[in-house]
Amino acid sequence: MPRSGTLGNPQPYTPFGVFAGLPFWGGGLTLLAAAPGLGKTSWLLRMIFESAAIHIPAAIGCYEHTPEELRYRLFLQVEAITCGPHLPAPRTQVERKLANASEAVLLSLNSQEDTVRGLEDTLLHDYAFPVHGPALVAVDYLNRVPVVGLTGMMGEEGRSGEAAASLRELARRHGWAVIAAAALKSESFENVEDLSALLGDERVPYEADRVLVVQRRGKIQPCECIPLEVLTLKDRTGPTRRWPMQFWGARFYPALESEFHLHEAMVLE
Repeated sequence: MPRSGTLGNPQPYTPFGVFAGLPFWGGGLTLLAAAPGLGKTSWLLRMIFESAAIHIPAAIGCYEHTPEELRYRLFLQVEAITCGPHLPAPRTQVERKLANASEAVLLSLNSQEDTVRGLEDTLLHDYAFPVHGPALVAVDYLNRVPVVGLTGMMGEEGRSGEAAASLRELARRHGWAVIAAAALKSESFENVEDLSALLGDERVPYEADRVLVVQRRGKIQPCECIPLEVLTLKDRTGPTRRWPMQFWGARFYPALESEFHLHEAMVLE
């Protein structure tokens, strides 16, 4: 039976929250790509922290890091929120802010076993995520999501399109927002111009509602902070754009432009 509808203003892309500078809406899949070491995982972690802090269910499923490593990064991020990139932060104040996001789910996933369906079941049954309603789910990263084909487990490059499709269906099935870190082809690390820079088959950018790329825009500072630029390669919700960020490496913190004043020594090129 063909699908039908009525004219009106349903506003399917209305955000339920803005986390770490990005708006998120129910049913959307976002891909976040960058070269290694530019803060993809840390940006995802900050999004999850901010979502959980206002009591919207939030989880990160990570194929690269343990929950202990993620908690360590979160602690340093809250130090950055409290006192900037380098000044010492009062431990009691940091722990108090961390407690506000204590419901954030940090999952360590196995790239041989933990499929998208398995992640979905875990969030629904073990952590009481809504069957349908606002929630933020981050996956780190897309190319490690296990996908079983006709001849067995698919390779990392070949599986990414199917993994993107599965994550998009997960988002739509439950009205969750899903964001996944994605890999770039190595030759594209320095200059990403279009969607072909994403590692994997053509389904990867096709399935996503939004594709963001983080690139370095200047020298790494002696304090380990890095000037960055974020550009939108695709966005079904509106016009593409670009904007500056900083990665405060010592504290694994992706800083927004409104926070740059906390690091006045940063020199952007």
